[in-house]
Formats: sequence, C-alpha cells, structure tokens
Amino acid sequence: MKRTIIFFSFIIPFIIIFSKQINAFSDEPQSNRVTPVVLAIEKVVPAVANIRTERLISQRHDDPFFGSRNELLERFFEEFFGQSQKQMVERPLGSGVIIDEEGYIVTNEHVVNRATKIKVRLSDGRDFEATMISSDPISDLAVLKINSPTPLPYAKMGTSKDLLIGETVVALGNPLGLENSVTTGVLSAKNRTITFGSEYGNIKYDGLIQTDALINPGNSGGPLINTKGEVIGINTAIFTAGGTAGNIGIGFAIPINVVKPVLKELKEKGVVTRGWLGVMIQKVTPEIAKSFNLAESEGALVGDVVKGSPADKVGIKRGDVIVEFDGKKIKNVEDLPKLVALVKPESKAEMVIIRDGTRKKFNVTVGTLKEEKEVAEAKPEEEMGLFVQNITPEIGQQFNLDSTEGVIIVDVNPGSPAFTSGARRGQIIIEVNRKEIKNLDDYKKVVKNIKGGDVVTLLIRDGKSTRYIGFTLPKE
Repeated sequence: MKRTIIFFSFIIPFIIIFSKQINAFSDEPQSNRVTPVVLAIEKVVPAVANIRTERLISQRHDDPFFGSRNELLERFFEEFFGQSQKQMVERPLGSGVIIDEEGYIVTNEHVVNRATKIKVRLSDGRDFEATMISSDPISDLAVLKINSPTPLPYAKMGTSKDLLIGETVVALGNPLGLENSVTTGVLSAKNRTITFGSEYGNIKYDGLIQTDALINPGNSGGPLINTKGEVIGINTAIFTAGGTAGNIGIGFAIPINVVKPVLKELKEKGVVTRGWLGVMIQKVTPEIAKSFNLAESEGALVGDVVKGSPADKVGIKRGDVIVEFDGKKIKNVEDLPKLVALVKPESKAEMVIIRDGTRKKFNVTVGTLKEEKEVAEAKPEEEMGLFVQNITPEIGQQFNLDSTEGVIIVDVNPGSPAFTSGARRGQIIIEVNRKEIKNLDDYKKVVKNIKGGDVVTLLIRDGKSTRYIGFTLPKE
C-alpha cells in the first residue's frame, strides 16, 4: 500500500508540470500564428470563384498519333475546331477570381469553353449564374459576370514586373472540386516557355510564372497571389509525370501584367486585337547561324511569308533573319510574336533584318491577327472521315510550322477510311490525288469531284517527313 502511495505521489506532480507546459503552448498569442501569408489568404478567399460548368462535348477517343490524350493538344483542337463525334454532357470544374465590385470574374478560357451553363459559388456559400462576357483562346483568358444587389468582394491586382525568384506565393481555387482550397510554395522561375506535344505538332505557351505551389485539376483560372494579398497571376497549367493527372510540383500561371490588357479589351470590346506580321518563323540554331554567317544564334529565321501580308508588302523574304522589331532586340524566336502582338494594328513599326550578311531596315504597317475557323465539312470529307482547315498564322505559331501551304487535319472519324489508312489530327495535307494543295480552296476543288468507290491518295506531312497514304471510299 505504501509503494502505491509513493508511486502516485511521484506521477501526480509530473502530470501537473506537463499540463502546465501544454497550457503554456496553448496560451501562445494568436497573433504569432497570423503570418503575412494567413492575412493575404484572408484578403483574397472571399473573391475566389468556384466555377462549375455544363457543356456539350464530343465523345473522346485515344489518338494513336498523339498517344493517349495529350491534354493541352486535345484542348487546343477543341477550342479552335470543336469535335465531330457523338455529343455528351460534361461538367468540368474550375476556378476564377472577382476583380471588381461589379462582379467581373477572370478565369481561363479552357474552363468555360463552349459552356452552356456556368455557375459560381463564393466562399460565403452564395451561388450565382454567371454570364460569359468574352474570351480569348490565344491567351487562355475569359471574363465572366455575376450580378449581386450588394457590392461583391474582389481581389486587388498586383504587378508581375518585380517578381522575385524564391518569394512565397499562394494558389487558391477549387482543385478536384474541393472548394476554397489554398496551397503555398515559392516562385520557381519567371518568363518560362513550355511546349506540349510531339514532333508532329507542339503547343507553346511563353512568359509564364512557374511555381511549386500545388496546382491540380480544378485550380485552373484561380489566382496566384503574393504575401500582400495581390493577384500576380492566373493559374493555368501543370506538368505531370508519365501521363498521370497528379501534380509533381511544377505549375504555371499567366502573369497578371499579361492579364490586365487582355482583360481590359475583353470587357470594353469583347475581343483582343493583336498585331500581325504574316511570317512563319523558326529558331536560329548554331548550325543555321554558321551557315547564314551570323555572329550569334539570335533572332527569328523567316521560313515562309504569307502572300499579301504586311511582311510580304514590304519585301520580307524566306531566309531573312529578323533581329529587331519596334526598337527591341529579338534574342529568341519567341520574342517576335509577342512584340508584334503588342503593336496596335495599322500602326507602323521598324524592323531590322539580316539578309545575306547585310543589315536592312524596313518600316512595316502591322496588320490584325485574325482567327480563321472555316472547316471543310462537305459530303466527300465526311465520307473520308476527314475535317481540315487552312493553316492560319496562329496555327503556324502554335505548331511551329515553317510554311502556311497545305491544310491541317483538325479531326478524323475513328474507323473511317482515312483513319484506318493512318490519317491523324495535326498532319498537313499537301497533295490530294497528285494535285497540289496550298489552301482550303484547293482542297475543296479536288475533293468535290471524289465519289464513292474512288481511290484517294494523300501526301501527308508528319513533322519533318512526308509520306503517301491511300484508301478507297465506300460505294454509295
């Protein structure tokens, strides 16, 4: 009995001392836990929009040409060309951020692309039907509007001009349907260029912010903020490993200084006007620099010039190397499209090129970049299972094409004669039945005379190689 009393008399003081230590920790002032990151999140969370959409889509299929669903390539074709397969209802999730008290929301274009219904839920539980104001597939940005009888919370837009590598950033949004989620990380890199796809066709995004703050499906369109609670970017893409959907710590956001002018034009005019030069360009490699007698591997090599374009009118030729545009040096091939796009259409810009080792100056009147969405859908094309379009400057830039001649395949019906023979999306048709195809008009003229039972031979360009494929149309 005495031993028991001694044991408990020892343990009770220990419990009292230990509990006092716990109380000391629990009594730690809350202010010590309210860090700048916590304050920044508290500022922005009320303005984060959890977006749910409904849209009609075509039933997808794995494409052996690109592999099993390259997400960004699939998205590019869907945005610009739509689909021709069996339609079904899809309910994608996404995010956005309110940018003023009137209820304007900025998000990614791919979040709301072809949506028939858009619903927005805020962190306080309020639900709204959103209206699409306008969108811009090139920048992957869209503007929505919700209406409220009272002023709405909104996030302050900061600047992406003075970003610091290693500074703390926070990604907010609706990942995998988990509303009002936040993840923290650091700013990993600036002005990042990412390319998705294969040798058959690449989609390029440049000038992006890279972060290791986890960005998952559903985060697209949500804000990336700094520790002051300012929006510095709009989350748009992630790198994944081995085709999986999980995040591996590499996410990308559109810088807010890119978002601001696009947002202004979409709100005011409903469309973004960009300058257009009309050249197909490629990288100046060390080998090309040597063969062209260039001192450095810089500039943009002209692979082709669109007939009647601003560049064509002033005499730009294939083989010219553009080294300056509008007073700014072209160090990388990606620099030129960005600089041209920023110039107001119908205004003049000075361009410096190197031709045969000699520097030349040209004053060019910049044109307007336009999207061309006409797709051939006549009966012969349907029988072949092919849907094609002109190669526009935008498509040429997105897929790193060095020529605008031919037509690009934008869809192929699975099981069709063309599909069975090897035709795939992203390939370029340059001949049909030994007739040269320079554009969509040429293509239509040839195929309108093709009928059931005829043999069709296509000369296809796959990346850097060309090959013939042939098939017989079913008899009518």
